[in-house]
Amino acid sequence: MAVRQRSARSPEIGASGRSAIVAAATHLFAQRGFAETSMRQIAEAAGLSKAAIYHHFRDKDRLYRSLLEEAIGSLTEAMKRVLDDGPAHGALARALALHLQFAAEHADLLRVLVAEELRPTDPRRRLGNVIARHREEELAIFQTVLERGIARGEFKPVDPVLSAQALSAVIHILDVGMLSADQPLPVSETVANMMDVLLNGLSAAAVPADDIARYLDEVKTT
Repeated sequence: MAVRQRSARSPEIGASGRSAIVAAATHLFAQRGFAETSMRQIAEAAGLSKAAIYHHFRDKDRLYRSLLEEAIGSLTEAMKRVLDDGPAHGALARALALHLQFAAEHADLLRVLVAEELRPTDPRRRLGNVIARHREEELAIFQTVLERGIARGEFKPVDPVLSAQALSAVIHILDVGMLSADQPLPVSETVANMMDVLLNGLSAAAVPADDIARYLDEVKTT
């Protein structure tokens, strides 16, 4: 008795179908927003049936949450890998390059992520907790790099907590800037400029602490 061979798995159901759904959904969410994007539109953009989408994702909310959780998770894991035993300068450069490269290569995904951070917290999606956890881990990574650099004499003895917060804020401003720029600078050039500013400062000579205190007093009186 001949054995009936199992048919090849449908591309709609396989990994390629899932990837097409995530790519189409990311682009539509970035362009139209979550509320204005339907599962039918995602299916049409992916070139698949609605049934294929529901095979992979129970509903639009689950699809949205899944693509953002995966993106945030991959970025967090990549950030963790910058922590090696090498110089703190190198770890800082890799962290900057990693973030900006992510922004350059995944513009739609970054737009969705920025929009999600700005929208009121929706307990149904629980994405606020996922994003907050990523930010906490990112701050911890910067703090570790700064503490290592201070301990080895690579960096001045700055406050690592405040400095980590400043670094994180600067990087996210640069990320958003890449989205709005008509012709963003190459990642390598942006990282080189930022590393020069962060490591060597803007002043050609060290500014005395008394001058800095005077500048701050002038701000208070204006």
